[in-house]
Amino acid sequence: MNIRFLYNMSKILVYGIFSIALLILTQACTSHKDRNSRVGAKVLDTTFIPKEAASLHTLTSEIHPISEKIKSFLDTQEITQNFNTSELSKRDYLKIIENQVSAMVKYQDKSGRIIDPVENIEKYYTTPCFAHAISVLVASSNIDKDSPLAKSGMKALSASLDDMVNDTVNGNHGDFYTWPVMLAYIMFKDIANADLVKSWDEKIRTIDISKVYEFYNKKRNLNWILVHASGEFLRAKEGFTSPEYHERMIKYQLGNFTDLGMYDEHGNPFAYDLFARHYLNGMLQFDYTGEHFLVLRDNLWRGAWTSLFMQSPFGELPAGFRSSHHIWNEAEQCVVFEIYAAAYAKIGLTKEASAFKRGAMLSLGSIANWIREDGSGYIVKNKFQIEKKHGYERYSVHTCYNMLAMSMLAQAWQFSNDNIKELPAPADIGEFVLPVVEPFHKVFANFKGNYIEYDTKGDQKYNPTGIIRVHLKGGHPQLGPSDGVAELFGGKGNVMALGPMWRDKEGKWVSLAKYTEPKPEVTILKETAAEVKFSISYKLSESTKVDEIISINDDGITVTDEFTGITGAKKLLWPMLINDGTNDVNIEKSNNSVSLTLNGKGINLSIESPQNVNLTISQEKLNHRNGIASPLYVDFKDNKITYKLKAVQ
Repeated sequence: MNIRFLYNMSKILVYGIFSIALLILTQACTSHKDRNSRVGAKVLDTTFIPKEAASLHTLTSEIHPISEKIKSFLDTQEITQNFNTSELSKRDYLKIIENQVSAMVKYQDKSGRIIDPVENIEKYYTTPCFAHAISVLVASSNIDKDSPLAKSGMKALSASLDDMVNDTVNGNHGDFYTWPVMLAYIMFKDIANADLVKSWDEKIRTIDISKVYEFYNKKRNLNWILVHASGEFLRAKEGFTSPEYHERMIKYQLGNFTDLGMYDEHGNPFAYDLFARHYLNGMLQFDYTGEHFLVLRDNLWRGAWTSLFMQSPFGELPAGFRSSHHIWNEAEQCVVFEIYAAAYAKIGLTKEASAFKRGAMLSLGSIANWIREDGSGYIVKNKFQIEKKHGYERYSVHTCYNMLAMSMLAQAWQFSNDNIKELPAPADIGEFVLPVVEPFHKVFANFKGNYIEYDTKGDQKYNPTGIIRVHLKGGHPQLGPSDGVAELFGGKGNVMALGPMWRDKEGKWVSLAKYTEPKPEVTILKETAAEVKFSISYKLSESTKVDEIISINDDGITVTDEFTGITGAKKLLWPMLINDGTNDVNIEKSNNSVSLTLNGKGINLSIESPQNVNLTISQEKLNHRNGIASPLYVDFKDNKITYKLKAVQ
């Protein structure tokens, strides 16, 4: 009996040990599962807003370099009066998309590809973006799933996948296919017939990315890599591949983010800063919780606020290097701002949510101003006929860049929350100076919708040094000016910004617009409820310097140029827009001022001092992103000139 007792006790002991081990293992698995669920819930419920950003008490400069400006803005937002909303809504995305794809469908060939009417061939990633844009119209019930337009979208998706599988993607732009292809597939797969979906599945599974991607497995800082990595994330999410490749590509790119959360590549282009980020933001919105989640979350959150503060009061993305002034610049703002509007709304921060919603609607309103009669867009902000390709990059194409913008607006629609009301954004309120000097060499300042963008070191190919953008509330954004003149479009040697010129000791004219060295000193002088003010100081030598002091208040912008050690003749130069591609600008000149108006809105430049000046409008005509420009020269001899810019209505 003792033996049996011992035997039974041993069985109980073994069973107990086994049970305890099993319980520990089960709890460990459950804990791991719960942890993953919490991470997933974090993305789903709070949409990647860092916890430190959920309270103004924990929002410090360590979290975001412009945290004090964010807090000041949110305080001012509460007391802002006489605010008018855009009266736009989520459905306005669909209206623009439907008009655009309806204009493009006539260019679709029998195979499903979109043939550009100017180039007479399929260009780049037009076809997959066309497919994605239509898929959203179907998913929203804006068009019927059996309509000819819906079928044209599915046909475009099939053609795009054929080219990816067969390595026949045109223009070696396969890097840009996967994201819109997968977005279209996700939208279409539940409504297309089973055989068609089965064929799509097989094609998506058999894509050889080492052949399709021009920048496969590369480490350089280039937006293409993040674009195709984002597409690979969607392929992995849908079960067609593993996460290994896109995780590796993202890791390579993390070092290219600045302290302000901006993505930097060669030339510091603003368009491709946000271009790269909008894909990564899309990944997070589609529940990316991979190994780089926290780093991406924090960088992208910082970048979103930086972009919101840089946005012009007319909803435009800043000018800066290549691809500026394309309407997809504003479309990518719609995507990012809608994402953060929804993210803040999910955690109950309505002021922040409403500011981002306002930013998205400002951008959408800007795009609506550039629609052609057939429903397609002017892809660059001028009104020349598309055959002229005026202000285009060498890679700008009517069909491709219109459909890229529509794919972006389709994403904005997908992410948009129509329950969020608009409240003022930083673009509306201002009261800040924002230096974005390293490495983007820009300064932004805004006071109640009077806004300036200053380039401290123009690259000379795309942008000059100096004042390149002035957008005044109630004025005309393209007349402000909205950019300077530089060599790519203006011609060799033609580099002009709103700013000073002077004769050097040899009697040659020197222009601040052409200055690239030495690095100037930027000083914020005032940020109050009455005025914002900053200075840019250029030390040209031990004994000579030029200072630009810029003050902005409710009435407009005042600029003072001061010269030290420069005794020769001087000029103020303004490359005025005189034609937008269709319409001539009305010009009125007096002894000390010039006014430009177009469609009833414009800008006035008046010389405050000195009084003895001479204003001359050159007969020279220069190509400009927004049309045709002619220089205005203001001759004076003093060591200081002060002029004012005001809106004309």
